[in-house]
Amino acid sequence: MFEPIRGGTRGGQAEFKWSDVSADKDRENYLGHSINAPTGRWQKNKDVHWYNRDLKDSELQRLEEIRKVKEAEADALAVALCVIISIRKFQAVF
Repeated sequence: MFEPIRGGTRGGQAEFKWSDVSADKDRENYLGHSINAPTGRWQKNKDVHWYNRDLKDSELQRLEEIRKVKEAEADALAVALCVIISIRKFQAVF
């Protein structure tokens, strides 16, 4: 009833490579294929991960932006619920 566990990985996770996906005829069936396995002339010399490489902003700037967004959301919620005591002067969030 209790047998020893087989070695290796199930599902081929150990052998998976995105380069193989880009060569596969059914690559559209893979979730994330357009980013992780780009094919065609459009992707040549392009940074397809540009949205994730924004290194100019510091952690403090990011936290300040999040604080402003949360503040604006709290103000909007207070106005919608008619419980606002004082409205802050509108500030640009972005």
